[in-house]
Amino acid sequence: MAKTHSQILQIAIPKPLYSHFDYLPPVGIDTKQLCPGMRLRVPFRTHTYVGILLAVVDSSSLPDSKLKVAHKLLDSTPVLPKESLNLLRWASHYYHHPLGEVISTALPLALGKGQSATLQAFSGWILTKEGLTYYLDKLLKKTARQQTILSLLQQYPQGLTQTTIANNLSNATPTLRSLEKKGWIKSQVIVNIPKPKNTASISPPLQLNTAQNEVVNQVCNKLQQFYPCLLDGITGSGKTEVYLQIIQKVLDKGLQALVLIPEINLTPQMVNRFQQRFTESIAVLHSKLNDNERLQTWLLARDGHAPIVIGTRSAVWIPLARPGIFIVDEEHDQSYKQQDHFRYSARDIAVVRAQHAQVPILLGSATPSLDSLYNAQQQRYQHFILPERAGIAVHPTFHIVNMRQQPYQSSHLSKQLKKAIGQRLEKHQQILLFINRRGYATTLICYQCGWIAYCQNCDARLTYHETHKNLQCHHCGNISPPESHCPKCQHSKLYLQGQGTERIEEHLQKQFPNARILRIDSDSTRRKHAMHKMLKRIHEGDADILVGTQMLAKGHHFPNVTLVGIINIDGGLYGIDFRAPERMAQLLVQVAGRAGRGEEQGEVIIQTFHPDHPLLIRLIRQGYASFAQAALEERQKAKFPPYTRLALLRAESTEVQPAMDFLHAAKIQTQQFNCQEVELWGPVTAPMEKRAGWYRAQLLLQTTQRKHLHRLLSQWLPQIPSSTKKIRWSLDVDPQDLL
Repeated sequence: MAKTHSQILQIAIPKPLYSHFDYLPPVGIDTKQLCPGMRLRVPFRTHTYVGILLAVVDSSSLPDSKLKVAHKLLDSTPVLPKESLNLLRWASHYYHHPLGEVISTALPLALGKGQSATLQAFSGWILTKEGLTYYLDKLLKKTARQQTILSLLQQYPQGLTQTTIANNLSNATPTLRSLEKKGWIKSQVIVNIPKPKNTASISPPLQLNTAQNEVVNQVCNKLQQFYPCLLDGITGSGKTEVYLQIIQKVLDKGLQALVLIPEINLTPQMVNRFQQRFTESIAVLHSKLNDNERLQTWLLARDGHAPIVIGTRSAVWIPLARPGIFIVDEEHDQSYKQQDHFRYSARDIAVVRAQHAQVPILLGSATPSLDSLYNAQQQRYQHFILPERAGIAVHPTFHIVNMRQQPYQSSHLSKQLKKAIGQRLEKHQQILLFINRRGYATTLICYQCGWIAYCQNCDARLTYHETHKNLQCHHCGNISPPESHCPKCQHSKLYLQGQGTERIEEHLQKQFPNARILRIDSDSTRRKHAMHKMLKRIHEGDADILVGTQMLAKGHHFPNVTLVGIINIDGGLYGIDFRAPERMAQLLVQVAGRAGRGEEQGEVIIQTFHPDHPLLIRLIRQGYASFAQAALEERQKAKFPPYTRLALLRAESTEVQPAMDFLHAAKIQTQQFNCQEVELWGPVTAPMEKRAGWYRAQLLLQTTQRKHLHRLLSQWLPQIPSSTKKIRWSLDVDPQDLL
């Protein structure tokens, strides 16, 4: 029997292991000063890690002789609040992922490395009570320089740094010392908190229409309770204005708001809208910040200094001192699902956070996910609909062009689209052309023998990029020079087939030599601030034709764009993933929504080789809501989500067979748990069997009730052997991608 010890620390460490680990307290540390959520530096095997304290208990299953001593306590107070730790425990349980790695995902990297959890501080000044009294006494005579400093500090009761004061008043030190001697100000360490804006620069709220006003009123009446809402508003219907006016009510109550956006490229536009409306500090969290910037933003939100937080997927974990509302913009977007390591959905986590905090959550989209529409039908979510565009903007018109009737040389742009582009250029209006593939050509081929340039590491064709004169794999990132001769038959002539943004750009330059063409994709926006500069050019009218991928499809407001051309939407009509039609419809509607957001009515031209496809026809003629209802009916017949629950066990191996053998053995293990309510399909090879040098296979689990799935996973996963150098596996609960 294990010897009991009165001071045992249960600690989670950032390793793919499902259990916590027991340690003895650091030497000289009284366990009374320890609280869950604190960090400790601990030994583990041959390395040292920063772990999170989960609990202090009286006994361990191991004898004292087997327990290691924690090296050092890193925090005097918990770095993770109790609410955050509870949420992370829930996420670990739901996604069946090791708690240590879940916590590591949620923490800024700097904290995981052991950096101090303190806000950056500088020497500065703050008004004393006497100084505030004298400031309010208008009869008091002060020098102009004293008046400037006192007025400045009165606007910022938390104080200002010496540097900030010096930026407003040159040679301020003598005046500061004089005010200090009088007892009106005092020196103080000032936390580097973003400074609020001057009230004079704030834009007033816009007039709401009836539908918008109903949403604002209903949500604001429920600010003290869990109130999940689906804000289903067509593109240009004013969803952001609804967010802004609700957040103002939240701020008036001294609470905080967390706003999630799907992609970093939407950050500048969203932050700009918020800065135009709020005097309060706005903290921004995304992947382009360095480690210290992310830490400072995280701490500002946790300690309540940032009333508004705007961020991408990982921001869902940021602690809030006084949560008041959660908002998920473009809630349907795939970017909210983490596709590797800890595979969580930020949208779903946000809903759970709101439930734990007992505050409202808004899920906004012009093309809601079928999952959210189903939840609204089941009355789990309040369903608000914004059916009209805000202001004077009207719906665009749609035209389908049958590309089978176009001459071969018009395979890029149809005659109808080129004519419409010319007309818009004459009117000095902007055009947006969408093609969801970057690069120049999708295939390098030899017509003599049929050889095609494939990636050596993946079952995928290489894409030719004219900008860099190379072939790239868009799956593993492999880059190689193009062949000058066919490696199979040595024929001297190779051909480029297919089209990407670069090829469309080149074609446009030949067709419209005087037009200013701007290509926007992940290649052209790779440098820091590149996207911001391009958006500025668009809004300033310094671009006539915009050519881009789905980076341009969502969230952007281009009032001078009156024509949208969709070059090729066919891939989504016949995708092998059951969600492909849903994503196609969402993408088409989102892209089309960029047209006619100003005074001029917009036009959308869709080029397709399948103009009679029933889903496409229904989407164009009857709208997204009708399409979604038809898609839900199909899902129900096929027993696909949201009518069933899925989990996907993936395995990868460095050779072809081991991954399949591993999954076969794992499937046999489930028989001992007698869980007939869960169906197992496979294992089968993945649609793209080889990626980045690994051969992939998968086993699909399906059930009508979530509880059956989780019961089986809880029993089964501990029995599966750990990943090795030759085989690695992962579990994806609620998978969004079956490829």
